[in-house]
Amino acid sequence: MNKLIAWIVFLSLAVGGCATKVSTSFDRQADFSRYKTFCWLQGCEFTFTGPGYMNDSAVVSNLKNAIIKEMEEKGFIYDAENPDLLLDFHVTVENRQTNVYRFEEDRFLQLDPVDQSDVYYFLEGTLIMDIADRETGQMIWRSSASRYLELNPEMTEKNLRKGIGIVLRKFPPKEKK
Repeated sequence: MNKLIAWIVFLSLAVGGCATKVSTSFDRQADFSRYKTFCWLQGCEFTFTGPGYMNDSAVVSNLKNAIIKEMEEKGFIYDAENPDLLLDFHVTVENRQTNVYRFEEDRFLQLDPVDQSDVYYFLEGTLIMDIADRETGQMIWRSSASRYLELNPEMTEKNLRKGIGIVLRKFPPKEKK
């Protein structure tokens, strides 16, 4: 019974924490309708900061392709010669843990935890996309998405594209009417 209760508590924490938290800010004075092309911030060379295991050439290629495809679906053209927008991308992953306390069956209704607990480890990942106006050098868009991850997340183009789609969901912002 103790293990069942511990799993119920853990699953409720896990399910409750599955939602992706998205935060977006942008320059309300920027005219997003004038932007048509994009490239990468560092001299149009795709670079990003993130955990070491993402420095695999296949992961880097998947990440780059996911961003390009998402931007193209939004009507932007990749242009390394004369881009309107410069994109920068960051990934952070932090180790997290939670304790799930075991309750004695006869003391459960009193919610009095026993001295023992199970520790569960998980990752919290955050994707951050910065977009700057190349001409002015001003940052005009920033969006980040955070969620809990598996301990060994799959870095497939499909999974990365899903994360990129979430970060860019509201890009470009709708015009005020």
